[in-house]
Amino acid sequence: MKQAFKECYQDYYKSYNECLSLWPVSYTTLDVSTTFGETHVIRSGSTDKPPLILLHGMGFSSTMWYPNIAGLSSEFSIYCIDIIGDTNRSVCNRKPANRAELARWLLEVINALQIEKPSIAGLSYGGFITLNFAYHYPEYVNKVILLCPAATIKPFKLQFFIRIFSLMLFSKGKVLQSFMDWMFGGRYEVNPLFLQQFEAGVKLRRSSKADRSKSHSKSIWPTVFTNVELQEIKMSVLLLVGDKEEIYNPRKVIARAKKWIPRIQTHLIPNVGHGMSMEQPEITNNYIINFISNT
Repeated sequence: MKQAFKECYQDYYKSYNECLSLWPVSYTTLDVSTTFGETHVIRSGSTDKPPLILLHGMGFSSTMWYPNIAGLSSEFSIYCIDIIGDTNRSVCNRKPANRAELARWLLEVINALQIEKPSIAGLSYGGFITLNFAYHYPEYVNKVILLCPAATIKPFKLQFFIRIFSLMLFSKGKVLQSFMDWMFGGRYEVNPLFLQQFEAGVKLRRSSKADRSKSHSKSIWPTVFTNVELQEIKMSVLLLVGDKEEIYNPRKVIARAKKWIPRIQTHLIPNVGHGMSMEQPEITNNYIINFISNT
């Protein structure tokens, strides 16, 4: 079992590095030590520009930002952070036990990187972590950008769980392609290098669960914030949701967010699904840039 995990990790490590060949601008990587393990970070853009943290979707890793990084790094100092416990280049030695500890992990990373009051943008699972951090440590956040956040505002549809569990059981062939078709609705063709990394990540997560001595894939599942919690988010928030969103009803998400989050801008993006940053990188980038730049 340990040998199987080792082989899966080596395959994933290789595919992650190959996927970085899609990065269209210069970058550096570093690993930050935290209470919960080593956190991997990809840096792009001039440090003279305002800081922007990007948090990826579950199972996608920081490499998912390759369609966005050129546009965003021209305006911001970018820190793409591999979320601890998810499948990526970060190595978890102790899973955050709750939402407070998950926020503490990100605080430790921000402090180690010496970033002063960044804006934070997160897609899906990254969106959940973004709002969770803003709730626990508002004094450390400039502005919040939520791209189709996982749960957070509304619960998942049952179909989402069926898709995820099917993927974990059968990661090859038709199941993998079916998952991508469901997510992107035929509107976007995933680059083969990224698809290869995603498939390797599913295998690594499954191998990690089988080998209980490993802690590479132990995520805190995203949950829905209460009305009171949403009311306590006082900084400016941008919420982008696609009208083809499949994990929940996008219009109900926007309605609840507008009702309870005090300083929020919302946009329902036409003909876009859950992978909006990849499907429509220019549109996504423009919303982010305009939101952060306007005081």
